Amino acid sequence: MSGSNRAAAGIGVSRVLGLVREILIGATLGVTPAAEAFRVAMRIPNIVQNLLGEGSLSASFVPVYARLIEDRQETEARRVAGGVLGLLTAAIVIIVALIVLFAGPIISVLAWGIADDATRDKAVDLTRITAVGIGLLGISAWCLGILNSHRQYFLSYAAPALWNLAQIVTLAIAALIFAFADTDGETEEQTASRILDNADRAATWLAVAVLVGSFLQLAVQVPRVRVLTQGVTPHLRRDGDVRTVLRRFGPAVGARGVVQISSFLDIFLATFLVQGGLATLGLVTPLYILPISFFGFSIAATELTEMSRRSDRADHVARRVEIGLRKVALPAGLVTGLLVFGGGAIADTLFRWPSQLLDGSISADNSVVFGLTMAVYALALPAAMSARVTQNALFALGDTATPARIAIVRLIVLLAITVLVMFQADRLTVVDGAIGGWDALPHFPPWEPLDVATRKNLTGVAHLGPVGIGLGTLGASWVEWALLRRNLNRAIGQHTRSGLAVATVAAGLGTGVVVLAIRVLLNIPMPLEGIVLGIAALGSYIGLLRFQGYRPLGPVGANAD
Repeated sequence: MSGSNRAAAGIGVSRVLGLVREILIGATLGVTPAAEAFRVAMRIPNIVQNLLGEGSLSASFVPVYARLIEDRQETEARRVAGGVLGLLTAAIVIIVALIVLFAGPIISVLAWGIADDATRDKAVDLTRITAVGIGLLGISAWCLGILNSHRQYFLSYAAPALWNLAQIVTLAIAALIFAFADTDGETEEQTASRILDNADRAATWLAVAVLVGSFLQLAVQVPRVRVLTQGVTPHLRRDGDVRTVLRRFGPAVGARGVVQISSFLDIFLATFLVQGGLATLGLVTPLYILPISFFGFSIAATELTEMSRRSDRADHVARRVEIGLRKVALPAGLVTGLLVFGGGAIADTLFRWPSQLLDGSISADNSVVFGLTMAVYALALPAAMSARVTQNALFALGDTATPARIAIVRLIVLLAITVLVMFQADRLTVVDGAIGGWDALPHFPPWEPLDVATRKNLTGVAHLGPVGIGLGTLGASWVEWALLRRNLNRAIGQHTRSGLAVATVAAGLGTGVVVLAIRVLLNIPMPLEGIVLGIAALGSYIGLLRFQGYRPLGPVGANAD
């Protein structure tokens, strides 16, 4: 099994469980204020994890450490690993302590637009719990760097399955408790109050599960890492190749920082939407990230290791980039076609149907918003997945500054599009499956959100604000990919391409037509419709690629001839 396949297998285990986790979150928390508080509480710790963890370490630590391993300089490799571990641990301890101490002011800024004070207070309480757990995940990212450098891909990417599993068990127990509660004789008001109370309790239990799962994810990697590093000792010395890692780490953190600012802005701006918009993003975004993680990250991570070992040869880097681009192009076309034309049915299957088994807090109108938001995010997938491969090629060449500059451009594009579109989209409602509110458009200035009183009055009505945020991501992703590709081609003096763009676009569009025809012609009930569409999409996509002369199940989509 190739390195990318082992990584994909590990990520697959973790992400499938992650999808189950999100389904259970949708069923137990729905689009309630507690759901929004939990999403806010996960954002700041996640930003810290991504800044100091996997992304930055992959860019700065892995190329240096992997090259030392390749050159059989084991003593220096252990010293570098120990220095990075010591400095990373010190930084994480300080930052996590600051988050716990100042969670109130931090959340006040992050959740500035939330109209309900109780929701903001709940987010503060949850943040103090999740911050400690996410700090452990930062150390786990160091383990991932060690394992990847030694081509131990499965364990490093499968370990997060334990993080997901801890939350799944907790949510399943909560769902069972709520499902068997005595609800006889409840009034409508009592039912609504019970739903909110249940979600509030489940959010607290879930935050504790995040902490437990973080410990398990780290613990399962430590024994193998100790063997590979021969018991590395942490230290705080910043000399030799440790200094090289730190020199690259700064721009890498800058690049990741801009990306995380993008995530921060998504949450920050979503707090100004009608209640439910932030929870909608919390459910939809993991589905967008799933194929990026499963295919984009797994392929990019393994190619980073391979490119880093021979980064002095431009032809080798170019060949690995083209292999990576071909690997991500195939799944991107399938997922895009399915979600653009069948997003609503997928939302029904994953979120609305499980919610109906409990309390029905996710309505058909919510599902329409989910589907439209997924469709917009899906159009960004090909660019986002290709960008991960191209960005890692620049990292392998020792260039972390260029991705940082491009990330700033991405941020500007995302912010401009999102602010101009999302508040306009939030004035559109979905009632009984029909989009309305056109009479409120256009509204000027376009960057002005609905006032607090209006948003409180509209609670419970599905709005299209999340679609506007998705449009910002769509535009920013394609701009980022174009700029990364141009700069990489200049760096290696070669024009890199997958050679599959036309084929995958044609197959994706054809798959979309098949999915749309099934939805229009056949009345398939939940949850079977989403399952049927998934199977039909896979079959039609493979068939259309083979019709064009490609073997999608062969080596990186090889030509059938």
